[in-house]
Amino acid sequence: MRRKKSKKFLVRRMVAIFVLLILLLIGRNLIYHFGDKNQQKQTRLLYNNEWVQLINAIKIENELVYLSEEDVKKIFDDTIYYNRGDKELITTCNKHVAVLHLNQPQMIVNDSNLAMQGTLKEIEGKIYLPMNDLEIVYDVEIEYAESTNRVIMDSTLKAKSRAMVLKNTKVKTGKGPFARTAQKVAIGDFVDVFEKGNRYWKVRTKEGNLGYILAKKVSNLEILREDWVEEKLSESDVANEEDLYMIHQENTGIANCSTGLATYLQRNERINKIYTDVIQSGKYIICIDFEEIDDINCFYRFVIELTPKFREAGMRVGVKLKQPIDEEKVKNIVDFIKK
Repeated sequence: MRRKKSKKFLVRRMVAIFVLLILLLIGRNLIYHFGDKNQQKQTRLLYNNEWVQLINAIKIENELVYLSEEDVKKIFDDTIYYNRGDKELITTCNKHVAVLHLNQPQMIVNDSNLAMQGTLKEIEGKIYLPMNDLEIVYDVEIEYAESTNRVIMDSTLKAKSRAMVLKNTKVKTGKGPFARTAQKVAIGDFVDVFEKGNRYWKVRTKEGNLGYILAKKVSNLEILREDWVEEKLSESDVANEEDLYMIHQENTGIANCSTGLATYLQRNERINKIYTDVIQSGKYIICIDFEEIDDINCFYRFVIELTPKFREAGMRVGVKLKQPIDEEKVKNIVDFIKK
């Protein structure tokens, strides 16, 4: 009798544990479900498969994505500059300099006039940039997934691979059978792949859901692009000043920074003249060495706006370090610092 009672007790206990586990799984899924619904109310940004904590809300207007000046500064360009007096914004990244004016449907990118789908806007007292128009400037590609209210942004300088779904299946939030389903995918769908394992691949769906899929449920990997890697300068490249084109104040026609480099038009005029002189010299490594810097902010803007244009032509730009230049401030702008 005691054995029978023990068996019944054990069975009841196992059933109770099983029911409890089912209830816990259902509860977890309900929590995630309502959490996802709440998150969809606010547009989220997925950049290079990482969620970005934004300072201001994303704006979507006429299917165009707008980010605030503060968020662009945080993500792409910490030297972005907006002149409220002229209603002019100057932003740089890698090989591009872009100039936008408030509510104007054109922009200037490396001295070329380009039509825009959107405009630079002021929304709720904040300056907002039309990111779809700035894909060329920030070297990104942008998609808006309306069904999940997510902006998906990828750097075009980073590798990208994809695979096709071979069977109707599920993308899971983790590895293993008990992981929550992030999204169901159908045969013929494509997923971006950014991590390969023996059994599971880490993927992203077109809706911006991240998760894991069984490797046997997708096709062989298709490589869309490789990582872009820039060749580094060696110490010998910048050791001999005879191999450099030195930019001094006397060969630029700039008497002083405060008057000669105060506006974008002044800086751009000087930069274009220097560019012509450097091309004629046949040199491809340039070093900025000013004798006197009476306005350090004007000097910084000159360096910030000169560097991308020269990079676009395959040149490298450096700065000769001296007072009052802040090494920490310029080291992320130029390709090298000469001491």
